[in-house]
Amino acid sequence: MLKKLIWNDVRQNKLLSAATVFFMAVSAMMLSLTALLFSSLLGSVNGLMEQAQAPDLVQMHTGEITEREISEFAGEHQEIDQWQICRFLNLDNGEVSLGGHSLLDSTQDNGLCVQSDRFDYLLDMNNNRPKVLPGQVYVPICYRTRYELNIGDTMGIDSETFTVAGFLRDAQMNSMMASSKRFLVSQWDYERLKPYGEEEYLIEFLLKDNADTNALSTAYTNQELPANGPAITKPLIRMMNALSDGTTIIVIFLAAVVVLLVALLCIRFILSIRMERDKREVGMLKALGIGKGEIKRLYFSKYILFSVCGALLGLGVSAILQEPLERQIRELYGTSDNSVQTAALALCAAAVVEAVILLSVWHNLKKTDRLSALAALFPVREQKQNWRQYLLIGFVAAACAFLMLLPQNLYSTLSSPSFVTYMGIGDADIRMDIRQGADISLTTVQLAADLERDEQVERYAILQTQSLPAVTSDGTTCNLTVEMGNHTIFPVRYLEGAPPVMDNEIALSSLNAKELVLSIGEPLPLQIDGEEIRCTVCGIYSDITNGGKTAKMSGRTNNAPVIWSVLYISLKDRSASAWWMEAYGQTGADVTDIEDYVRDTYGPTLAQLRLASRGAMLIAMLVAFVVIALFLRLIVERNRDTISLQKALGFTSGEIGRTYCLKGFLSAVAGIISGLLLGTLLGEGLCGIVLKSFGADSFRFIIRWDRLLVGIPVIILGTTILAVLVGTAEVQRIKAYECCTGRD
Repeated sequence: MLKKLIWNDVRQNKLLSAATVFFMAVSAMMLSLTALLFSSLLGSVNGLMEQAQAPDLVQMHTGEITEREISEFAGEHQEIDQWQICRFLNLDNGEVSLGGHSLLDSTQDNGLCVQSDRFDYLLDMNNNRPKVLPGQVYVPICYRTRYELNIGDTMGIDSETFTVAGFLRDAQMNSMMASSKRFLVSQWDYERLKPYGEEEYLIEFLLKDNADTNALSTAYTNQELPANGPAITKPLIRMMNALSDGTTIIVIFLAAVVVLLVALLCIRFILSIRMERDKREVGMLKALGIGKGEIKRLYFSKYILFSVCGALLGLGVSAILQEPLERQIRELYGTSDNSVQTAALALCAAAVVEAVILLSVWHNLKKTDRLSALAALFPVREQKQNWRQYLLIGFVAAACAFLMLLPQNLYSTLSSPSFVTYMGIGDADIRMDIRQGADISLTTVQLAADLERDEQVERYAILQTQSLPAVTSDGTTCNLTVEMGNHTIFPVRYLEGAPPVMDNEIALSSLNAKELVLSIGEPLPLQIDGEEIRCTVCGIYSDITNGGKTAKMSGRTNNAPVIWSVLYISLKDRSASAWWMEAYGQTGADVTDIEDYVRDTYGPTLAQLRLASRGAMLIAMLVAFVVIALFLRLIVERNRDTISLQKALGFTSGEIGRTYCLKGFLSAVAGIISGLLLGTLLGEGLCGIVLKSFGADSFRFIIRWDRLLVGIPVIILGTTILAVLVGTAEVQRIKAYECCTGRD
């Protein structure tokens, strides 16, 4: 009997039933897709790090090294399970080519290595350890798509040629946000190619379970062991791997929340329409002695059926969309082994969405408790509050505009050259890196002299990076990666304070300031040339390079070795940058356009964001069309008698229809304007919360005004106009005599 009642009700109200299932399905699809991608990303990254046995602590070092000192240190610390020293032959990018494409414009430190003996393995596309023969090379997987490489292509190193035997996954340097990339060659080729590059060292430690990585890093620094380079921990490696695709997943999650809010409002509105229509039936049931609990269960059973259908549809669509969105994750990190867990998480996400919607339905069904049998059988005609429905149309239009704008604004921000100011880099035109050579400082001085004489150069800045021990508040020391130079020429974005000018001033990245528990004006002692120098924190800035842990000083002279030098240049004639870069590329420095630097660093992230932006736009258009068309259709239906009377009085269908079109259109326009404002202001805050955790404080959208003021409004308005025309088409079919005879 119950099944028959539900089936008859669905048949008589196909539009409302279909709309309810649609909203339930879209909400379930968005959140389950988020769960699928998040679980897949986390499982793939953790799986790769486990199979590769990624180190817990890596200390990079450039210069001489004594293995005996490292061995003695490891013997003194029982928490160290294994340790090793990996060699990395840093190559001149100008001497390297892949498939005929020069790496001269690459912002990465590209170098050669051999397979590790104990841990930190480089894996092939099946996550196995490849065996490399002489004359072969395995290339980082991130270069396969960028340079359109295939197995059998060639890699050139000066006059030497190697055959690409495959592609590798590097748990430590897989992400483009890692500044170095390792190419795997045989031991024989590595030894033979030493004259072509400069050897660096990765001092790696694999710790026992529950060992304190930070404590070991501090102990390493206190013993003044080789540390001419940054230190990297396993959590930082995991974060850099997950950040690229994680940003897109966060955007999808925010979109899922917006869609769920829209669904809750729409289903509530649909339910109120149904309950108003069914007043007489409810009254008859109560008059026959059926309890209010039975009546609620009758309604609720139907919505349980709708939720099951919506959840299944949502899960099916999310499984289809997972394939293109997950392709990059699988390529970079491999396939996740926890497929059962991923499916269970997606199922739970869909169940949570449907549970939230059903709780909202149950809460709204309580209105039937307060409805007496007499009031239901003989209802008092109330003035229809259509303004609430138009207000809901405006809200949905605002939500859809927000849904379109958020990923678009995030994409335009990350793809803008000026975003480098959040990366701890000034907004210059060109970047020159000097990371190789017997004397980096001498090469830097020679380049600076050339730039000083160059009439094309408008201004330039020289920044030399050193590793300096800092004394923390508890008396321990830690190494700071400090950029020395004039930081006022190309300033970064400062959250507080200003760039360092005096010799005893130091600016800290936001993550360093939090870790050291320091604020503006507080002292930070540094050990420089054997003596302790008391510096004052003058500024705190955004930075997401080197794990977000850097510092800046004005250029105090000291004897600490220079790890690398960077020069930033702005040209008088920006159009001449191509030949200028080509000319200076022969000096031994890696010369890169800042736009290319951003593209190299965030290329995979931008590709995923572009895909997410297009998906969000399609979903927003679909939701806006369905909601606006549905609500206008319901408004027309509720005012059917009034429209019939107007026609009987001589008003034409066109005149009546234009009134409803205008109201619906104006509501949507007001919603679009509100959505654009919310997407710019509130969306900026939401994205800022996420990026702040990676060191990008004081985040601000870099907006493409043509899309904000023209592109997105035109798309939504076009969708709105089509939905308004569809929703008000019923006006044409209403007859003038209906107000007198009724429709029964």
